[in-house]
Amino acid sequence: MKKALSMMLAVAVVFGFSVAAYAADFTVNVPLSVAISEMFGFTLDKYSHDFGLVNAGAGAETNIGIFCRSNHGVVWYMAIYADEFENAAGDTIDSNPNFWMAAWTYADPASEEADGTFVLDDDPVPTVESDFYQSTIAEGSDAFIPLTLGLYLSVPMSQPSGYYTTNLVLTMHE
Repeated sequence: MKKALSMMLAVAVVFGFSVAAYAADFTVNVPLSVAISEMFGFTLDKYSHDFGLVNAGAGAETNIGIFCRSNHGVVWYMAIYADEFENAAGDTIDSNPNFWMAAWTYADPASEEADGTFVLDDDPVPTVESDFYQSTIAEGSDAFIPLTLGLYLSVPMSQPSGYYTTNLVLTMHE
């Protein structure tokens, strides 16, 4: 038996085998990937509003919460416009001076606040698309920017009676 072991050792040395143990390595690279979904847009806390019955010479108001989201990493803007209120007879309520807007950061102290610039504030609601908010660059990568839009309608004393409607158009763009 000793002879067989000696012979195996001699063969191992001659053919380059070693009796010393080596630690083994085996490496595999595992590619991983992830797709991040785009976030760009906004939601509203109300998608329609009826000012109700308003007497000539009186006014009404409402607030709309706007919750913006973007992960594009660039400055974005909120724009607004509305045609003049019109009834079936074609009578209109002039936007200037009767349909006004104001915009501010969301009022809840526990929530995030908007840090950008309110371009239009305490102005007539424009009848052509106009920016009313400009984000900061940091808000271009933020998932939640809360704004409040206040709308104020004043009905002139001489306004003919009727049911008046318009569409308020809000647009978020870069």
